Amino acid sequence: MLLLGVRPCTLSLWQKVTLAEITFHHSNLRLPVSIERLLVRLIVTPRMHGIHHSAVCEETDSNWSSRLTVWDWLHGTLRIDVPQQAIEIGVPAYRDPKDLKLPALMAMPFRTQRPTWRVPGTGCGRQG
Repeated sequence: MLLLGVRPCTLSLWQKVTLAEITFHHSNLRLPVSIERLLVRLIVTPRMHGIHHSAVCEETDSNWSSRLTVWDWLHGTLRIDVPQQAIEIGVPAYRDPKDLKLPALMAMPFRTQRPTWRVPGTGCGRQG
């Protein structure tokens, strides 16, 4: 670990904490609103991070933090005003279930990608 400049036990601890936080904010855990309002001031919660996975571009471009919400506060990317039930998860260009089967996903890196935020067959969305 000389190359990284950290002790192996320190790196191991950081990896474990990172895995725990990612598992937490990607979970389907529904926290009581009162607890959510307190926690989201400091840490990323499942509801907050779920907005980041929205099919709506403006919502996807928010809530980038993975541990502390301070980074989204500082960069103006914090968004907590989207009701959970209103969020449609996914990438607009890949909404067809056949695009999400294992063979298609495995082949995806080797194919030309669609404009990500453009819904196929419509003029909706943006390039990128």
